[in-house]
Amino acid sequence: MNMIAETLTETDVEQIRVDAKRIAAEAYPSQAAAARDAGIAESTFAAFCSDTYAGDNAKVAAKAKAWLSSRAERAKTAATIPVAPSFQMTPTAAKIIPALQWAQVAPDYVPIIGAPGLGKTRTLEHYAACNANVFLVTMEPAWSSANAMLAALCQGMGLDERSSTKYSSAIRAKVKGLQALIIVDEAQFLSTVALDQLRVIHDTAKVGVVLCGNRQIHTRLYGRGDEANAQLFSRAGMKFHQYQPLAGDICGMVAAWGVTDKAEVAFLKTVGRKPGALRNVDKVMKLASMLAVGGGEPRGLKHIRAAWEQIDVNLTVTAG
Repeated sequence: MNMIAETLTETDVEQIRVDAKRIAAEAYPSQAAAARDAGIAESTFAAFCSDTYAGDNAKVAAKAKAWLSSRAERAKTAATIPVAPSFQMTPTAAKIIPALQWAQVAPDYVPIIGAPGLGKTRTLEHYAACNANVFLVTMEPAWSSANAMLAALCQGMGLDERSSTKYSSAIRAKVKGLQALIIVDEAQFLSTVALDQLRVIHDTAKVGVVLCGNRQIHTRLYGRGDEANAQLFSRAGMKFHQYQPLAGDICGMVAAWGVTDKAEVAFLKTVGRKPGALRNVDKVMKLASMLAVGGGEPRGLKHIRAAWEQIDVNLTVTAG
């Protein structure tokens, strides 16, 4: 049997071709997406898979083999990470839901302001999934301007408006008469002008608007409470402000992970009271489970401690 490359035979190359073609078809929306993940030019990957590539097939096969091996390793790691519990109606979530309902029905301009890790985003996603005409869009730092924000809203609302001067009118037309709700998550990234643009949409379209984010939203909306911010803070109706998780939030999340050992529960409660709150508990439990699987052991306190030590930069938890 002739060797085409130092480590790959013709049979090897053919098997890699079959495997690459199969994985591309089964695991990706398109062959082009698979090629991008493999780091191989799309035309080269397509020709290789169809056995029509006129170049060095062994070289392409070597890249495809590395990609297939990498995928297998990623899948192995992913299999050790448990799926996080589904949405939990924590005490904090139970306080956020009425604010969302009020914003949609009133309709009103409602700020939901809280520290990271309280479960705000999960609650927004749950509400959007369970209610009609709710449009949830998450902002990014690059979308701070009013125009960028409107473009993101159009995309999130399924609007194919290409003219930036018509973004606002397209959004208003979309929600008119629907008793709709626009939820803007990570709203702290928005400029004051962008927030005021949302206020205009709220006023003119009679649509509920929710701004969700961290403490910076409070500063943007209320400032010093003077005339310069009056149009914003005077629009804000029902409000939700919370900067620490409630005891029931942490207990609920720990229980959702199926943790019953007293020492583990105590440690996780301490973790949940750190900055990051419920998100800490999720991260620690995922990593602890992976560490336990890697060691061939049932998950225990030592794995939870080890996971937190890898996540926390301060290493200050001593409970349990």
